[in-house]
Amino acid sequence: MESPVPTPPAGSALAEPGTRRALRGYRLRAWSLILTGAVLYAAAWVLERRTDVPPVWTLAIILAAGCAGVFGLVAQVQAARMHRVLARHPWVACACRFHAPATYPTTGNQSVLVLIDPARDGAQHVLAVVATARRARRLAPCDGSKVWFAGDPARGGVVSPPGGGHLLWTRPVLLRPWSRYVKQQATGTNPAGA
Repeated sequence: MESPVPTPPAGSALAEPGTRRALRGYRLRAWSLILTGAVLYAAAWVLERRTDVPPVWTLAIILAAGCAGVFGLVAQVQAARMHRVLARHPWVACACRFHAPATYPTTGNQSVLVLIDPARDGAQHVLAVVATARRARRLAPCDGSKVWFAGDPARGGVVSPPGGGHLLWTRPVLLRPWSRYVKQQATGTNPAGA
């Protein structure tokens, strides 16, 4: 027997304890990347000071430190955006369709989520999931079922499998012609009637 899908709590999405834990974990991962970058950079600096000519692997460490730091800073900005949306909007249960990365040539390596908005008479919104394929894959079991969404489906927001314990940022597909193409393909509509 299938377990019932939990209903979203009333009020702000941050009222859900699982959502608060997930956001805290997201921020901790971002800080750990920043800290890793700082430690790697310090280690490369010490190694460079102890040798006359820095070996190639010291430069590789500096590059890795820079990447870790940049990814950590981007994740911190993303966490702040998520916090703002989750504090302002409630979770809403929406029917959805999930499409894995590279399903459509225009979306690159991003997953696509088609939300059916219950507040707007079933309007369909095509959103790109801004996450690695591994993290976005957590939405695959929700295909044809429900997800929790906080934000404005026309402009993007935060999506999670029911329960609010795995947060993913979504945004509309950027280029309008590609957006129309992806929406037609993802929703099975063809405005030309062909």
